[in-house]
Amino acid sequence: MADLCMHTMNRSAYLLGDEDPDLEGQIHAAAEAGFRWIGPDSYTIDDYLERGGSVAGLAATIEAAGMRTFEQPTWLVNDDLATVRKDADDMLEVAAVLRPDFLQINVDTRVNDDLLDEMRRAGDRFLELGVRLAVEYLPWLPEIRNIESTRAMLAKADIEGAGVLVDSWHFTHSDDTWEILEALPVEEIAYIQFNDHPPLESDDLVAETLGRRVMPGQGCFELERFCRVIRDKGYDRPVSCEILSNDTRHMDLGEFARRVYQSASPYWD
Repeated sequence: MADLCMHTMNRSAYLLGDEDPDLEGQIHAAAEAGFRWIGPDSYTIDDYLERGGSVAGLAATIEAAGMRTFEQPTWLVNDDLATVRKDADDMLEVAAVLRPDFLQINVDTRVNDDLLDEMRRAGDRFLELGVRLAVEYLPWLPEIRNIESTRAMLAKADIEGAGVLVDSWHFTHSDDTWEILEALPVEEIAYIQFNDHPPLESDDLVAETLGRRVMPGQGCFELERFCRVIRDKGYDRPVSCEILSNDTRHMDLGEFARRVYQSASPYWD
C-alpha cells in the first residue's frame, strides 16, 4: 500500500482569506485519521507565521503527531523573476527546517531561458537539502498544461531530481491520454496527487478545481484505471490527497480527514 499524505490546500489561507486555517488542528486531525505525511501549503505556513507561530514550532508539531512533511506547495514561477527568486529564498528557509521530499511548483507563464535559469538556481539549492522539484501542470496554463509539455520543459532545464507531478484532476481534464500516462517513465514522476470530481458544470476550470472536488469514488474519474497504471510502473512513493471542495471546506477537521483517508486508502492497498 502506498502511504497517504494530507494536502492542506482545502483549508488554505489562500482560500479562507482572514479566517484561521488552524494548521496545527489540521495536522492533528490528519494524524488521527491515519495519515503519516503532511503537505502544508505555503499560504497557510505564511498565515501561521503571521499569527505568531514559528517554523521550528510547526516542525515540532508535525513530529509530535508522528508525521513527516512530504510536499511543500507551492512555488509559483512566472515572468516576475524578482518575486520568483524572493519566494524561492523564503521557501528555502522553511524547507531547511521542515525537510520535505518535494517542493511543488507551478509555471504559469511561457517558458524562457531566464525562467529556466531561476528554476535551476532554486533546484540546486533545494537539492542540497534533499528536496526535489515537482512540477505540477495545470490544463488552463499557457504552456505547462499536460504531461508532454512538462517533460519537455524538464528535459530542457536539466534539473537534477526534478520530476512531473501527476494529479488525477489535471490528468483527467487536460488533453493527456491514457497512452501518454502509460508511456511516462516512473523515474520521471515526482509524485501523485489524488482526488475525484463530478461532471463539470461550467467551463471555468479554476472554479471547478478549487470548489467542486469530491472524495475518491464519489465522482466520475476512472480512478481504478489511473491507480493501476501508476502502480504497474512500480511507483512506491506517498500519494498526496488533495480534496478541494466548497462543501467540505468548513467541515469538522477530524471528520474531513477521516473521510479523505477512508475513501482514498482502498485505491492504494
